[in-house]
Amino acid sequence: MSSVFSLLLVVFGLYTFFQISTRELPKNLQPPVVEIRINYTGASPSIIASEISEPIELAVGGAEGIKSIDTLSEIGRSTINIEFFTNIDVDDAANDIRERVARIIDNLPEDSKAPEIRKSSASFSTSMWLSVSSTSWNSLDIGDYVKRNLVDAFSSVPGTGRVIVGGINKKAVRVYLSPVKLSANDLDIGEVENAIRKNNVSIPAGTIEADNVDLTLDLGKTYTNINSIKKLPIKKIKGKTITLGDLGEIKYGPVSEKTLFKSQSPNSINENTIGIGIYARTNESTVTLSKNIRKKIEEVKKTLPDGLTLSVSFDRATYIKEAIRMCYQSITLALVLVVGIIYLFLGNVRAMIVPAVTLPVSLIGAALGLWIFGLTINVFTLLAIILSVAIVTDDSVVMTESIYHRVEQGDTPLAAAAMGSKNVIFAILSTSIIILATFAPLLFIGGISGTLFREMAITLSITVFISTFTALSIAPMLGSKLLSKKKSKSKIVLKFEKLFKSFEAFYSETLSYWIQKPKTIIWFMVFVIALAGVLFKITPKTLLEKNPDRGVYIVFGKTDESSSFEYTLDKAEKVEKRLLPLLQKKEEPYQKLIMRVPGFGRSSQSYNSFIIIALLDNWKDRKESAQKIVRKAIGKIVT
Repeated sequence: MSSVFSLLLVVFGLYTFFQISTRELPKNLQPPVVEIRINYTGASPSIIASEISEPIELAVGGAEGIKSIDTLSEIGRSTINIEFFTNIDVDDAANDIRERVARIIDNLPEDSKAPEIRKSSASFSTSMWLSVSSTSWNSLDIGDYVKRNLVDAFSSVPGTGRVIVGGINKKAVRVYLSPVKLSANDLDIGEVENAIRKNNVSIPAGTIEADNVDLTLDLGKTYTNINSIKKLPIKKIKGKTITLGDLGEIKYGPVSEKTLFKSQSPNSINENTIGIGIYARTNESTVTLSKNIRKKIEEVKKTLPDGLTLSVSFDRATYIKEAIRMCYQSITLALVLVVGIIYLFLGNVRAMIVPAVTLPVSLIGAALGLWIFGLTINVFTLLAIILSVAIVTDDSVVMTESIYHRVEQGDTPLAAAAMGSKNVIFAILSTSIIILATFAPLLFIGGISGTLFREMAITLSITVFISTFTALSIAPMLGSKLLSKKKSKSKIVLKFEKLFKSFEAFYSETLSYWIQKPKTIIWFMVFVIALAGVLFKITPKTLLEKNPDRGVYIVFGKTDESSSFEYTLDKAEKVEKRLLPLLQKKEEPYQKLIMRVPGFGRSSQSYNSFIIIALLDNWKDRKESAQKIVRKAIGKIVT
């Protein structure tokens, strides 16, 4: 019967293991955030604050569960981030905010854009950045191709929450009017603008219904190409029609020329590049999304025009997979060490088999528990499994040692299994209950800390529960079948026993000596406690790892307020020029440098910022950590 239950645990455990998503950290770690963004072209920060930001703050301030409201009013844009407490559902919060904003939308300026309301419970950081680069295409054509063909392609990938395009400039028709030609034709800019608006219209004019035909009528003029726009009539002078083409140069160009996005790689300098940012859906596995996106990339590459290249610039899943792999290595190493130590102490290969079987059964069965409780495979659950190896082994070793002791006294294996398990059943149960009680308080911690340690406590509790079951069922069964009295021992075990006995004698002599000096022992304990208190106070404290090596570092730059785009670009290129020698050296672990002026996010609306992203080689392919590489880069920049 115990064999059947164990087999079921292994089968269902292995099945659910491949069904559980893999993440870096537990789900719902970060509090729900709702972002409201409104564009108001040309408005100053003071107008944005008074006419947009403040009315919206008053409207949404009464929403349930708000922890904080962070508002940024900048030239042409208002961005409001509303953070909620972790017990608030992000969908309910977003719906509440939408309703509140809808009530006051008529009070906002007429020329402002409609509010964009986005939700997230895992911050707004991208899971992946893709690069579409070319040395033969200009950035405008690359951006147009990406927007028309690639955004929808990657938006349809399972697990994708949102796709953004970085460094894109919308394609537009730019009219460069000649002041001389305007003056010669007695025109000003206002007249030209009014003429363009009046001529470039399309008005629905109803329908014509016949017996078998229904026709829809449209009145007006629309211009679909450069040549037709050049023929747009502006003014009629003495029977001659002055067209738009007569007044200046007309060509395709970007909506704004004050933006730059380019990449540098060891084999290609000054590539025109457009970035595609992939955001994971709420609580979606970053590793699974990365796998799906990479499959889609292989499909898209087959249809790319000549001259365009598509590659992965940054993948958050790479760091996660590396961290998870190291956890698996630790678990495997722990299993090997535990089984080896058991063999050295028991000196019997058959006795070693018992915990060697019960231990994997307990750990594999833990995957079933993770699936039942809706948990994920992440750094914290794997840490809990690593810690549980010793706890899980303890139950089986106690049971095996008790049975083996009875066998050495002359009992048959079956009788030894019955009597040996009877002697230790209370000790195993009481130990397991105490361990479960120890981790129970972690389930009631609130906030982000509670989210982290709750999954750890649940995982440990699951493994302890399963290990208790295996120790009381599988271990006695295996002991009755495998254990026998064996007089001969291997040379390795004999040498270890000799070494252990010498250590035991040393420990006995040392203990006898120090027991006679109680005052010294007490003062030593006081010293250790005091030292521990001092070390605890001066040791840096952080919830998660500080500055982890993710294979990338970022250089943020700021110039003086009200700096022009040209001035900021000049400073950014000087910084980039100092980093280029590092990129071009073969011994330096650089893959690519990406520069954008102005910067991303909140800095994207001000011309006094820039950002340079340095993508590094994989951890396996470089000897230095990211911290050392960053220090070297700082040295290059400041000297």
